[in-house]
Amino acid sequence: MPGPLEGVRVVEFAGLGPGPFCAMLLADMGAEVLRIARPGTPVDAQDITTRSRSQVEIDLRGEEGQASALALIARADLLVEGFRPGVIERLGLGPEPCLARNPRLVYG
Repeated sequence: MPGPLEGVRVVEFAGLGPGPFCAMLLADMGAEVLRIARPGTPVDAQDITTRSRSQVEIDLRGEEGQASALALIARADLLVEGFRPGVIERLGLGPEPCLARNPRLVYG
């Protein structure tokens, strides 16, 4: 049975705490969630917060990785990130560049 969020595309930057939990709930309600993780990040089968979504490894510290992330964000409806304040901005993926690429994006 499809969930109420079927058709909603979400990009999640892998992190700790409330971000993965929020993405898990969105996926459980039918959203298509793509998790962006650091290269070499193992998928822990016992971590329930990673269920119901796919994962891609992207090095966000390089220009190529940032361009790849922005390409994914351009097709998303929602972005979930839970880094410490200022981290995502230093990576060049803060609200301004993301919203410039996708003005209808909900950035959380």
